[in-house]
Amino acid sequence: MIGKTVWAKFGNNGFRCGTVIEERMEDKWKFVRVDWIEDHGFEMDRQRLINLRGEDFRSDWSRADKVHVFDKQEFLNKINKL
Repeated sequence: MIGKTVWAKFGNNGFRCGTVIEERMEDKWKFVRVDWIEDHGFEMDRQRLINLRGEDFRSDWSRADKVHVFDKQEFLNKINKL
């Protein structure tokens, strides 16, 4: 999956997209680390939780089945038809 463009949902209506930069196996699960772009909403939420809890419980690794691969150009072509 390294180099693939992916998206993921967070919260009720948050949307993240980025590029997979690393992957690893843990037990039988594949995890990926993503270079998320313009991820301000997620980072603000993460910081709010750090401030409330006193530490960061989130990981920068996501289970591979929680991110969705997509083709950027195909997506743009569809969006431009709206």
